[in-house]
Amino acid sequence: MSAVESKLALFKVAAYLDGFRGFVYTGKLSKTLVITAVPELAPHFQPSSGSPPKLVHVSPLYRESGGRVEAVYTRLSCKGGQLARCDDGVPRPVFLEGLYTFYLGLSTSLVDPGRVLSGLTSLEGYLEFMKQKVRVSVRQVEYIDPHSLASRLLDEAASRGGLKVVFSSPTQLRDPFRRGRHKSFLPSPLNVFSTPAYIYVYQRWGFKRGRFLKLLRVLHRVFNETYTVLKTVKLTWFVYEKRPEPGLIGYAKYAVNDYYYEEYSKRLGLREAIEGVLATAVALGTGTGRAAGLGHVFLEPAELGADRGASRAAAGGTQ
Repeated sequence: MSAVESKLALFKVAAYLDGFRGFVYTGKLSKTLVITAVPELAPHFQPSSGSPPKLVHVSPLYRESGGRVEAVYTRLSCKGGQLARCDDGVPRPVFLEGLYTFYLGLSTSLVDPGRVLSGLTSLEGYLEFMKQKVRVSVRQVEYIDPHSLASRLLDEAASRGGLKVVFSSPTQLRDPFRRGRHKSFLPSPLNVFSTPAYIYVYQRWGFKRGRFLKLLRVLHRVFNETYTVLKTVKLTWFVYEKRPEPGLIGYAKYAVNDYYYEEYSKRLGLREAIEGVLATAVALGTGTGRAAGLGHVFLEPAELGADRGASRAAAGGTQ
């Protein structure tokens, strides 16, 4: 790891919450809880423009039951055949009462992880949120090292043939070659990894477009979208401010291209870079609105077997 690269930290918070009834994207509440616990992080959640990426990310609240995880937010019940356009869908209210989890990821250059841990564990009492009194009692805070997780994950993904990316909260991806208000909803490797790759390059070297494009090319070659990808992701419509917005949920599996993975693993720094991008995705999410609770992903190895994508013989030479 470069001396100028900041480490990443991820915290999983389990808390009992009670007292909110209404329409809300619960990433707002996660952000409020974090700022209440660690006020010095507040400036890093403020809207900004320009090239510096946000180095802080929260997830919405999750319900966990029987090994399943479900994000909690006001979503729209779309009429049959209208999933692609759901402006007149019926919003579902949120009723908070019970045990929930959420995630906070950040660069340790922003604040010491020990300070974050002590702040989060001390959350107790009543909090005013959207003109309601919400009772909060933090039960557990777990620290996760994204770098160690990414290293193990990459080894397992290469061994088992694939990587699974779970879009656990609504995700609006960025196309790395376009600017503007339009988001991307195609889960290609370029779109999925463009934001974490951008953050990784920016943290290590400042923004160097050549390095960024080279890294995207590496990721695009190593991870190949499988033929199931458009069947396992779908649109959800959620309410953050006033207008309904679309986001991706579900999961996508990417086959590890053996030829390119082995070739790049031999090159000094390229395996480290792939690990760094995966660690960034784990801690800081992907796409737009990451500081508002969008784009939280879980990464897992995937057993693909015969469906591993391009074979060694078909891969051709590197360029």
